[in-house]
Amino acid sequence: MLEEGYGQPGLGARDETEANLIHLGQLQDALLRDARFVVGIQMHRGAMSFKQAEEFFVKEGYQSPKIAEIETKRGTSDPTYLYYTLGKLQILKLREDYRKKLGNDFSLLKFHDEFMGQGFPPIPIIRKALLGESSPAL
Repeated sequence: MLEEGYGQPGLGARDETEANLIHLGQLQDALLRDARFVVGIQMHRGAMSFKQAEEFFVKEGYQSPKIAEIETKRGTSDPTYLYYTLGKLQILKLREDYRKKLGNDFSLLKFHDEFMGQGFPPIPIIRKALLGESSPAL
């Protein structure tokens, strides 16, 4: 939404300061999801201890020690822990590949309509429907 102008003064924000706060909030949320992605993979493959995961959230994810503890505990048992980031990356790649395929005929509205019109199958199935191929999702 921010890429399309939401959060700018007059479009969801009262002024430049509020616009910057909206953007900063989006970046903070993305950073937390990215930290979950790294921690989830590293802990489950035995390459990161619980303590190291907590430290990662604090140092790299800019989370408080209490939030780091909560996020690390969640990462030990939640199988959907990293899906937000993985799905986002797959959708962004699909959008770019769709843009390349359509060239000047690309429309973000059309992409969203086509994407949402597929329902809720896995992204590789949506890729095949939109691109007509079984190209890699990432």
